[in-house]
Amino acid sequence: MFDNIRGIMEKHDIKYSLIVKNLSTGEMLNINGDTSIPSASTIKVFIMAEAFRQAKEGKISLKERIKVDKSYHVPYSIISLLSEDNTYTIMDLITLMIIQSDNTSTNVLIDILGMGKINDYIKSLGCSLTVLERKMMDFIARDKGLENKTCARDLTLFMELLYKGEVVDESSSKIMMDILKHQLDTSMMAYFIPEEVSIAHKTGEVSRVDHDFGIVFLDNLDYIFTMMTYDVKSNNDARFAIAQVSKEVYDYFIESYKSF
Repeated sequence: MFDNIRGIMEKHDIKYSLIVKNLSTGEMLNINGDTSIPSASTIKVFIMAEAFRQAKEGKISLKERIKVDKSYHVPYSIISLLSEDNTYTIMDLITLMIIQSDNTSTNVLIDILGMGKINDYIKSLGCSLTVLERKMMDFIARDKGLENKTCARDLTLFMELLYKGEVVDESSSKIMMDILKHQLDTSMMAYFIPEEVSIAHKTGEVSRVDHDFGIVFLDNLDYIFTMMTYDVKSNNDARFAIAQVSKEVYDYFIESYKSF
């Protein structure tokens, strides 16, 4: 499998990190997994987790309805296109943030939860190379050198903890996993995988950066797939590369179920 993946990526000439972990055996393929990379929207899973943590502690209610002020509206957002009179529960905002990667929802949640609290919870999970430094689409902050970053190892760790029911608690982990299973962006790791296969995942994309990570649930085993690409010449090419590598991994497990 490794040789085939290497061949795919040599054709694309893309910088990348890749981790594949068999959740049945613990065996893992790790290529540049500790490389710190701009997170794009993958950081949103940690915001979701902190929301569930605060809900468990009674600091917020996931059923609370709020109106989103127009000042929050940013590009790549369904909410910014809808009526300002609408109200949304915090659960609505979480769902939009994950399955549609809504940036307005994300920024509202960052203010409700607190950036410092989100980062504290990230560290408590053991994700040492992940940090939230700015809101979505905040180009002024980015120009000042503030950037949201993560690595393939941290994203893989998050998904494994979620799989084990250890992100906040078992009940919260189950709900978060279900939200991730409703991801609307299927242009990367899910592209070549049959539609009937269940995948819980989160994508991320900004200029010259494309990521996708999550869990593929098979009949005889489940596995984590985490792939991050950066300094890419074409986002379309990067998405297709991730799709090809994901298919190679899927075919490997379907055809053989053997160790790496």
